[in-house]
Amino acid sequence: MSTPQKSNFGELLAKTILPKVLFISVLVSAIGLVFHFLDLNGKTDILMVGFSSLAGVFFLSAFAVVTVPADSKHSPYALIVFKVLYISSAVLVIGILFSILNMGGYKEMLQIGCGTVGLGVIVAAALVGTNRDNMVILMRPFVMGIPLFLLGVYFLYQLPTT
Repeated sequence: MSTPQKSNFGELLAKTILPKVLFISVLVSAIGLVFHFLDLNGKTDILMVGFSSLAGVFFLSAFAVVTVPADSKHSPYALIVFKVLYISSAVLVIGILFSILNMGGYKEMLQIGCGTVGLGVIVAAALVGTNRDNMVILMRPFVMGIPLFLLGVYFLYQLPTT
């Protein structure tokens, strides 16, 4: 009788823990936004927990183990873009949170986050267009980066002109 192969913590984090925490934090963030728009009590706390945990998941995802097939001829730049997209997404999410809560520094975080995520999405598209093996690495951050970039641009242009 053979025993199943044990996975290390990096694989457990990347394949099991982070996707579940991502789902929960998106759900809590959505509930916080509903509370915010309905002006209910506790909206600030729910928004802080949801968006902070979402930013934490994005930040930790940048350092998660990326499983690549052995015969893959991916570009080494794909791993750099992978990390840049996730870290800048964390900055953008915190910028959106600060914008919703009218806290200081949100404009700079939105500008840095939108610029970096937008550039990362363009570079990821170029890397995937030139080499299909990069798709294995860049699929999740690319798909996550596009709507997050659009949401960041919305909050950036919603800013009052002062």
